[in-house]
Amino acid sequence: MITTFTLNAAIDKVHYIDDFRVDKVNRVSGIAAEPGGKGNNVAKVARLLGSDVTASGFLGGDSGRFVHQQLTVKGVGSKPVWVAGQTREALNIIDRVGGTQTEILEPGPEIEAVEWDGMKALTQTLAAMSRIVCFSGSLPRGVPIQAYADLIRIAKTAGALTILDSSGESLAQGLESGPFICKPNREELAQLTGGGVDTPAGAIGAARQIIADKGVSMIVVSLDKDGSVVVTADSAWAVRPPKIAAVNTVGCGDALVAGIACYLDELGRQPDAAELLRSVVLGTAAAASNAMYPIAGHVNPADVHEWAREVTVTPLARSK
Repeated sequence: MITTFTLNAAIDKVHYIDDFRVDKVNRVSGIAAEPGGKGNNVAKVARLLGSDVTASGFLGGDSGRFVHQQLTVKGVGSKPVWVAGQTREALNIIDRVGGTQTEILEPGPEIEAVEWDGMKALTQTLAAMSRIVCFSGSLPRGVPIQAYADLIRIAKTAGALTILDSSGESLAQGLESGPFICKPNREELAQLTGGGVDTPAGAIGAARQIIADKGVSMIVVSLDKDGSVVVTADSAWAVRPPKIAAVNTVGCGDALVAGIACYLDELGRQPDAAELLRSVVLGTAAAASNAMYPIAGHVNPADVHEWAREVTVTPLARSK
């Protein structure tokens, strides 16, 4: 089973506004709403790809109930810690005329100490039932900055393989517990290691520094539409997606994580380097499929498996 944790969940709303203008009256031509937050996007994609998935995190208020109900409708097991605050909304304004996307993100609820204690206890319970545990997204107010480090340590002790996809200090702190896989983008990798990641060689060197220092098994450096640089202790590859006409790139990184998690969950054992690479190939195809839909966290499984054969893999390094 795969379990995802979204500590700062959201309702993802899309407003279609043709010819969107700042500081002007804009009229909405279409609206969509989905349970969101990065981990919930991972859960939705993983379920579509056929995995048994549980989504956890903090939920509160009417918006939290919407997220819980909609995840359940989609076949995802929803096991949240309910909080006194209100789950946030994340608005994505898509201008199909100008070809732009504008995201407006609410901060989310403030978490009480007793609610945080509940999350740690639930993590232990769910991780013991899971092969793969994914920790994704930002932290809500009220939880300690080392929250991901605490939860990763709990999940690893329970025997699960962990994946971390966050940013800033929460990412840096989370790495202290040595997640099995980490998925920073190029900017986040530069922040972690002090820069020098503009070339593949620089990215590989920076990633290997983290692998050596923190005990991470694989780092997937996201390059947005250009795919990723995948780094282990002994090998590295450039992984490029098939060429597509993207509709909406929000959630593509989450689909990438979902594909990785699905492959490793189905594998059912500790992966070797070649199997880690194959997990990223599946994830890259899932990210491409996600980009074809207006709402994050949706893929066509047939496209994913077909496009996985069109993903390009180029070896970059064989050894340190």
